[in-house]
Amino acid sequence: MEISKTQSEVKNLQLNKKKSTIYDKVTHLYLQEKHLLKIPKLSHSHELQTLYLYSNNITKIENLDGFTSLTSLYLQGNKIEKIENLNDLHKLKKLYLGKNQIGVLEGLECIDALEELHIEKQNLIHNTPLCFDPRTIISISQTLQVLNVSHNNICSLQFLAPLENLTVIDASCNDLDDIKDVCKTLRNWFYLKEAKFSGNPISKKHRYREDIIANTYHLNLLDNKSISDLNRCFIRRFEEGKLICKTKPSINIADVVPGLPKNYPTTLQKAASASIMKEFRCRQLEDLTAFDDAEPVYLSWNLLPKRKPLVAPPSQSLLRGHKMESQKNILVSKSTIKVRKHF
Repeated sequence: MEISKTQSEVKNLQLNKKKSTIYDKVTHLYLQEKHLLKIPKLSHSHELQTLYLYSNNITKIENLDGFTSLTSLYLQGNKIEKIENLNDLHKLKKLYLGKNQIGVLEGLECIDALEELHIEKQNLIHNTPLCFDPRTIISISQTLQVLNVSHNNICSLQFLAPLENLTVIDASCNDLDDIKDVCKTLRNWFYLKEAKFSGNPISKKHRYREDIIANTYHLNLLDNKSISDLNRCFIRRFEEGKLICKTKPSINIADVVPGLPKNYPTTLQKAASASIMKEFRCRQLEDLTAFDDAEPVYLSWNLLPKRKPLVAPPSQSLLRGHKMESQKNILVSKSTIKVRKHF
């Protein structure tokens, strides 16, 4: 009997060893849609790379200590309120936290290799916007490439400016209404290739697409519409021309110097002002020394003849009457010529 017991114990130990070795080789663990209330305590697997926990009822991130080889973590569709307890996930590259109740993007300072972060559609009360911890943004700024913050009532992107290696940004369906603020942030993202801003107030503004393209470097896709190199080059040159025109002085001397005639068109007045300013190198409104009464700067302009008032053209009835009378005179002259020939 004792020999049989020892044999059974040995068999159980062998089975347990086999199970442990099998579990140690698991790279993907599927625990999604299991109605879980919390993350179960799992024995440490050094080869576990992907953990699926989405579409459960999990309220807290926990029991993930020791999973040093984990690269992908799927936690979307739960009831998580805070990002925490991720200190051992140094190799994590993809983190999915969409459709939770997270109010602040934080707690990612210990993750050294994060490349994708999906934190869209947070179910927050009173439509409060998603906030960003500056320490977290700076800690992931060198590695993060893909960011999804859509449907989060965000009003500005300035807190995301340090993410200098971003290639894909999805900020659609937020409250972005300042195109200048968005463009200022976009100029920090040199490697950006895809962007989504549809569903924001800025997408309804005039020349929204042109402004976005002009302030990016390698953008190939905007709101799921491709951007050609020819289109990008044309828009950049157009915007550069606008900047050059803005730097040129636009002063109307007639508004500065009294006594000049103002009955000429504003375009003519500005053209004459620009020529005088170019000749005398006057670029500021306060510099009126070039327009002294003793100088003949504006005399030629002042001595221009005043415009004559426009005379209303004759009506069509008068023109028709004039034509009829001219035709009658021609007929009369022809009849007199015939009568003279007859005599």
